[in-house]
This record gives sequence, structure tokens and C-alpha cells, in this order.
Amino acid sequence: MVAFRKLSPAFAVAALMLGSVSAYAQGTSPFTCAANSGVAPNVRAEGLTELLGDLVLNCTGGNPAAPFFVNFQIFLNTNVTSRLYSDGTYDALLLIDEPGTNYLGGGVVPFCPSPNTASNGATQTTTVGGVTSSVIPNAPLPAAGTGFTAPTGGCGTYTPGAAAQTGTYNVIRGVRPIAGTVDTSVSWPGVLVVPPGTNRRTFRFVNLRANASSIGATTSGLPNQIIAFISTNPQNTIAVDNPQQTVGYVQSGLTFDARNCNGSAARVQNAFLQCGSLNADRFNTPTSGTLPSNSSTPNSVMGLRFRENFQTAFKVRGVTGQENSLPGQVFNSESGFVNSQVPGPGGVPVGVADSGTRLMARFSNVPAGIRLFVSTANTSGSSAGVTAVLVNSDLNGASFTNGSLPFASSVPTAVPGPVTLNCSVSSTTATAVEVPIVSGTGQAVWEITAADQNNLDTLVFTVGFAYASNTAATPATPGVGQSSVTGTFAPLFTAAAAGSASFAPQLVPRFNAGTAAATNLFQIVLCQTNLLFPFVTNQAGFDTGIAIANTSLDPFGTVPAGGNCTLNYYGTLPNGQPLTTTSERTTSAIQGGQTATMVLSTGGGFGLRGNPNMQGYIIAVCDFVYGHGFAFITDGPIGQARVAEGYLALVLDAPTSPSRTNLTGEQLGN
Repeated sequence: MVAFRKLSPAFAVAALMLGSVSAYAQGTSPFTCAANSGVAPNVRAEGLTELLGDLVLNCTGGNPAAPFFVNFQIFLNTNVTSRLYSDGTYDALLLIDEPGTNYLGGGVVPFCPSPNTASNGATQTTTVGGVTSSVIPNAPLPAAGTGFTAPTGGCGTYTPGAAAQTGTYNVIRGVRPIAGTVDTSVSWPGVLVVPPGTNRRTFRFVNLRANASSIGATTSGLPNQIIAFISTNPQNTIAVDNPQQTVGYVQSGLTFDARNCNGSAARVQNAFLQCGSLNADRFNTPTSGTLPSNSSTPNSVMGLRFRENFQTAFKVRGVTGQENSLPGQVFNSESGFVNSQVPGPGGVPVGVADSGTRLMARFSNVPAGIRLFVSTANTSGSSAGVTAVLVNSDLNGASFTNGSLPFASSVPTAVPGPVTLNCSVSSTTATAVEVPIVSGTGQAVWEITAADQNNLDTLVFTVGFAYASNTAATPATPGVGQSSVTGTFAPLFTAAAAGSASFAPQLVPRFNAGTAAATNLFQIVLCQTNLLFPFVTNQAGFDTGIAIANTSLDPFGTVPAGGNCTLNYYGTLPNGQPLTTTSERTTSAIQGGQTATMVLSTGGGFGLRGNPNMQGYIIAVCDFVYGHGFAFITDGPIGQARVAEGYLALVLDAPTSPSRTNLTGEQLGN
């Protein structure tokens, strides 16, 4: 980087020959500039590299025969995150007099990019008396040792008073003011300025990117703002009107939730039984066949819905033709100003993004023994104009293109999928692949390949799961628990990712992992029935008989399943003495279609011993679903009893437990 003090010899010579470093001569109007940012774009509050609006200086006046040097610097109210190259330069550019356009009718201005910061103030090569020098006609020569080099060609011929500034570099990369720090500003040092006189000089600053996540979205009606302030030095070189400009409005960019398989409504069911296999053919042979969504597997195929919160939150990597950008053009893409005539270090054009907007689904707490599948593309959307495809990526959702151009040849290809997911809600199918699950976590990443900047886009991706039950295994499979999913933009940047060898700190775009809330996806629940017998007694001449029936053998297509029951006793013995027996468990499983009976005083079948002389209540926990109970209290043998009363046991299981007929029964909830 060339510090401004290194330019002082040139200024000294200029001052000596011109008598002043004034930007204008006697009899000319002063050189003044007015700043504007046009229409500032909406930027995503989740974004770390959000592309801001151009900042433009329109300048008039001054003496064209008295060029001078100036340092430009733009300050933001957040960190500058334009791509930073190894030589300390950014891909944030200063464009002088709109190169590539017919500026003010004076002809097309050629692109003349400065190769490095030390060359910024150089002019065309001129030979006088056999000596070749880098000079500005009608101005003093730069002093020896100032590091100036001549443009390599294509800069045009210097013509005082011409519409556009020619004969000098007119495309200049910004630099980091203090190397090795995280900065809120970017500067363009040692820029040669030729006053336009009666014409107009335009300085356009493009490819400014900023960390919008540090500002965040507001909860009020007005969005937060990214503010840019432009300054020039040395002092009094250029007077700038309205130096502070709004260059971005920060808004939340994404809303995510889990829905039914086509995203049209909430899911009907969240809980699934451990003891009943679900789509077992998909679990055993996941590379062929179809994962259904029907009455026998309700809601095992679901939808993940991503919605943009403003019309330009979803962006493609680049638009065909954008690789020949002209100043002032706006593309709804992740890339900025890109022109093949403006290469960065290594020859890759500046402003090129690494990917389009990516959408990531991160699955967590997935129980052991579950196979998870996701669609390779969106299965529905708000319009035909929005599409996204599943891509291979690292754990942060990133993969690398190395700035490849043209954009049309670098559209991501969908990951191939051998599984078919069937959504009965819309009678549609989707090609899908299995998501690797490691320690209960996995992820899927889709990249936007087409977006509609005039509408709020919605994308729905399909996810399905399968498992084969083995409750006899140790531990039983699948595991039990509530799985969840988090939907975010990608690629993500985290502190851990920054130290990863596979992660590029300069990746564009990238997003803050943030605090996105997890959404429940599905739950595997124990095959269990909890029955309450609210009053039992074997005191004062009374006795109680109970029966527990395993009704999983039925005409509804239920797969019969058996299990043991544990009877938990709560109450007292005579005279308020505590119980000596607080629980007991059947010694053998009660199979589908069987009923276990016992009398409180003497016990009964399946190894139950009863609990003589107690009075209180019983909660029976049975390791099968669809269990039902009955209790009968008498004061003597049948036929001799004076008092007899019977009741059904109360089913304590919550309504979220699966119902074999999808009808509400006598469930109480607690």
C-alpha cells in the first residue's frame, strides 16, 4: 500500500511549479462534488457480505490543466466485507467517468484498470527528446522514487477539457486502511484527478459489501440502515456535499417452517411408534422404490418451506451478460460489478460471487436407526420462475467455483437421487437422496438457480424418513426422541469454521449462523399405554378385580405387538400404614388379543401377586399401545355381594400419540 505521504514529493513539485495545490485556477469555478447513492437496496439481516448500493460523486469545475492527487475513503457503520485479496486490495472499485459507456456523448470510455495501489496515479507514457516518462501534460512530472508506473495501454489519450478523464487509470481497487485488522472503511489512495472544468467528472464506488448481521433487523416498522460516509484528503482538496448516504436497508431475509409434504398446510401428525416399522422397504433398500405418504404412513413425508421476506432476498450467482457489467447496471444476483476487462490478482474478474443464495436444512436429534431423505430440487414454489437444486457442500454449506465465468456455464447441477418421495396431498413425486446422519445430525443444502425479483418467492423441499422396528434389540431401534430441523441461509460462517482448512474466509456470499430457532420435525415415541385405575380397595370387606387387555389385535390393519405391564400402587394399608409393595411387573408379555386379570387380594395371571389390604389407586404402564383396562369392586363373592361397581380405566396418553383409526378416543392428556 502506498501511504499518502509517499505522494508528497509530487505535490511539492506541483506546488513549486504552479504556486499552489489549488484544485482550480483563477477565473474558473471551484471544483466541487455532490454525493448520492441512488436507490439503496434492501439487504439481509443474516448476511455478512451484503452488496450495497453504489456511492457516486458528481463533480464540476476546477482547472483541467491542473490535475491533482487525492485519497478517497469510505466509512461504514459496520464492517467492510468486500472480497479481500492477498495483496491487501479489495474488489471494491472506484470507476472514473463510467468506463465502458459513451460518457457525456464524448465516445466510449475504455477500461483502464490500475494493476496495483502503487500505480494508481500513473498517466500515459510520453516520450520527449528521446526520454520516456510517465507524465501528465501541462502538469509537473512526478518526483523520482514515488513508485509510479505507466498504464499498460488502452487508457486513451490525455486531452485537457475532454468529456471523460483519459490517459490515466480509471478503474482502481480499494485497499484496507490498516493491514491485519477488521475495518469499517476502505480507501483508494493516490488517485489522479483531472478537474472537468465545464464538463462533469464522475467517481462511482462499486462492489461495496458490508456485514449487515451486526446491525440486524429492527422490530419496529422502519428498517435499520447501513450508512456510508465519504471523505477526501489532503484537506481542502475536494469539497463534498452530502457526504453521508444510506446505502442499504437491513431487513430479515428468511422465514422457515416445516409443513405438510407440499407446504400447503400444517402437518397432521408428529409422533410415530417405536414398535411399528415405517416404510421398512425404504429402510432396508433405500436405493430403489418409493417412500409413500398415505393412511398407513401418515405424515412420514413432509415439506420444508423457505420464504423470502422481501423480493430480492433469494439471488442467483450471476446473470448471463453480467460478466460485461457497465456502471450503474443492477442485477438481482449475488455477484456485483463484474467485467472481464477488470481482473483481480490471479486474473479472476473482480466482483464474482462463489455461489447463488443457498438454503440449508440442518437436522438434529435424529434418533438412531432412522433413514432420512430429501428432494434434489424444490417440489413446489410460489411461481414457475423460482427454482433451487440440491448441491454438494462442506459442513458450512459452501463449495467453491473459483470465480469461474461465464455465469451460464457455472449453474450448479442437482445431486442425483435414486429414491422417490410421494406426496399424496398434491399427487406429486420428487426425486430424493439420503441424508447422511452422524451422531443424530445431518444437513441438506440447496442453491437458488432462478428467482423472481418482482415477487416474494417461496420454496418447498420434500423430506421423508423410514425405519425398521426392533424393540427386542438392546438398545431398541429406532431410538426414541424428538427430532428437529433448522432452516437458514448458507454458506454459514462460524468461529469454528474460520479455523477449518476447507473454509474460505473470503467466501461470497456468506451468512451469520445466528440464533435461528429449531422446528420440531418428527418424534419417535415408546409403544406404551398408561392406564389409571382411580380407586381400588381391599379393605372393609371389599375387594377389587382388574383386567388389562392388549387390543392391538383388531380389524383395522394394526400390527399386533406385545409387551409387559408394570403396576404402580399408590395408597395405604389399614390404619394409614405405608404400602409394603409399591409396584410389580408381569413376568411374561401380554400379547395382542390377550387379557391379564387379577384380584387385589390374591393376584392373578402373568405372575401378578396383587397387593392385599391396600386402598388407593393404580397406574399401569404397559409396553404396548392400544391397551385398555377395567376394574370391578364388590363386598363379597359374585351372587352374594351387596355392593358391586365397575368402571373403565382412564387412558392417560397425550392426544399426540398415534390413533389407529385417526379418530379421537377416550384420551385424557394427563
